[in-house]
Amino acid sequence: MELPKAFRLVAKTEIGCLSGVLRVTIEHQFNFPRFCLGVLAFSFAMLGEIERWSRKALLSRALTAFVVIAAVADLAYQMAGSEIIEFSGDGLLVRNDYFGWGRARRYPLGKCSGLSWRPDVRQKADYALECKVGWKKVRFGKYLSGEQAREVLSELQRCLPDVAQKMGLSLMSTRSRTMRMGIR
Repeated sequence: MELPKAFRLVAKTEIGCLSGVLRVTIEHQFNFPRFCLGVLAFSFAMLGEIERWSRKALLSRALTAFVVIAAVADLAYQMAGSEIIEFSGDGLLVRNDYFGWGRARRYPLGKCSGLSWRPDVRQKADYALECKVGWKKVRFGKYLSGEQAREVLSELQRCLPDVAQKMGLSLMSTRSRTMRMGIR
C-alpha cells in the first residue's frame, strides 16, 4: 500500500433510485493510521503549548483554544460525518450531517451545468464531484474515489437521463464539452 493512500480518507456509498430521485448516501470511513498520526502530532504540539500556557497573552490563549476545538471537531467529522446527495427533476440537494447537525443546500436544475467528476490523477482535493451553479462551482461527494464518482454519474444517466442531460453531465473530463473549430 502506498503511503499517501494509507492516510487518505475514504467513503462508503449507497446509491438508490426511487420515484424520480437518485439518492447517494456517503458515509465517511474511519482511517486508523491517519487517526494515530493526528493524535500524535496533536499531542506533541499541545505538550509545548501547555508548558508555555502561563506566559501566553490572552489573545494567544484564545487562538490556541480555537485551534484545539477545530481540530477535535474535524477529527469527529472525519469519523462520523455523512453526506446525502439527491438528484431530481427539481434540482440538486446536498445535505451534510454531523452528529445530528445538518446543513442542506438546494440548487435548481435550471441553474446547474457542467456536472463532472475529478479524475483519479487529479484528486488531491477532498471532493470528487462538481458542477456549476450560475457563476460559481459547487463541490460535493466528499472522500469519494474516482471509481465511486463515476458510478454515481453513470447511475444518474441510467435512472434520470433527462436530469443528467440538463445538468450537462460529462463523464470524460472536468473540461467543457464545447470544441472550437477554428472557423472565423
